[in-house]
Amino acid sequence: MDGHEREDVVKYRQEVFLPAMAKFKARMATFEGTDLKQVDPILEVGWKRMIVLFHDGCCFHANNEAQSLW
Repeated sequence: MDGHEREDVVKYRQEVFLPAMAKFKARMATFEGTDLKQVDPILEVGWKRMIVLFHDGCCFHANNEAQSLW
């Protein structure tokens, strides 16, 4: 439906996106244990910490086209 399993999309994800994210991981904090304690990355000279933000596009459409209002 949304094309996430199209051949070109799968190829891009496997060959471009995931390898790039693997490189970026060294610059991101991780969260460990049941209390999710933050572990900051050890950055090389000139590197800045990265914070990745993800979103679910469907949340932006939750109340579109409403026929009634409260």
